[in-house]
Amino acid sequence: MATEFDPDTATTYQKMLSLTGVILKETALLLWLFFCSIFVLGAWLGKTGLAWGRDARTWIDSQGQTEADSGETAAATGQAILDAGQSGAYFLLDKAYEQLGLDKPERPAKPAVASAPVKKATVTKAPAAKPSTPKTPASKAKVTPVAETQAVDESVTDKEETGAVS
Repeated sequence: MATEFDPDTATTYQKMLSLTGVILKETALLLWLFFCSIFVLGAWLGKTGLAWGRDARTWIDSQGQTEADSGETAAATGQAILDAGQSGAYFLLDKAYEQLGLDKPERPAKPAVASAPVKKATVTKAPAAKPSTPKTPASKAKVTPVAETQAVDESVTDKEETGAVS
């Protein structure tokens, strides 16, 4: 029982095995390239995402600086409103003390606050201020200018050296 094959059948099987090998090789190459492209895409997305994140952080920080400037303005406005409310409350308390016949409590004087936004100051030397006498009656001591004090000290030193002390 010998069966004979057609010579074309052997050639067909040979071509089929060869073509299957090529298909398997191309499929493996396609899967490898797909894996590499996913890897490269992930790396690119990571790099681009970090760059976008840095840009967004820079933009947010620049917005924060603008908001900080307006925050300083808001803080100054809030402080002005607080000071106005506090002085109004002090006025009402003083009137209440007055109507009840009680002595008003002394409150510390508020320092003057500039209404304009604070700008960076430049350092300049101001001329020396002349000392003045205090305006409160409790202190009666005489304040003398520095130049007069130095002149008095020099005259006392001269008198001590010559022995003429008065």
